[in-house]
Amino acid sequence: MTPDTEISIGLPRALGYAGLIPFVVLAFLVNTFGAHEAFLRHALLAYGACIVSFVGAVHWGLWLGATAPQARSNAALGWSVVPAVAAWVVLAIDTRAALGALAAILMVCLLMDMRFQRRGAGRRNALPGWYVRMRIVLTTVGALSLLAAIR
Repeated sequence: MTPDTEISIGLPRALGYAGLIPFVVLAFLVNTFGAHEAFLRHALLAYGACIVSFVGAVHWGLWLGATAPQARSNAALGWSVVPAVAAWVVLAIDTRAALGALAAILMVCLLMDMRFQRRGAGRRNALPGWYVRMRIVLTTVGALSLLAAIR
């Protein structure tokens, strides 16, 4: 990785890792403050649903950013809406089980990103390796935080 590349991904990495703060803090608070447990659990579920929607939308953005039609993956574009719909269904359920379902959806999103990254390796608009490696950490911590709030 060149110094320019390292600098250019510094901000996305910082923002990505900062995005873990609500996951970890809310999971901690759910397990600490029983009087507000239901509100905090719902806040965590809602945040997780936003993040699931965000990681799906990355594929929409890649499709839009592709300059050549052959660089566009219609499969990735189709996938891009699935996480948002799945998160919406989970929000409608809004039970403790929804936290586990959302953690599973988050993991499936990671697996799909890994698959799309492998299939698109070498293409200009493919998911970069650093992004997928970062997502492994972010997804693991996010999913564990959701699971920790089920208790």
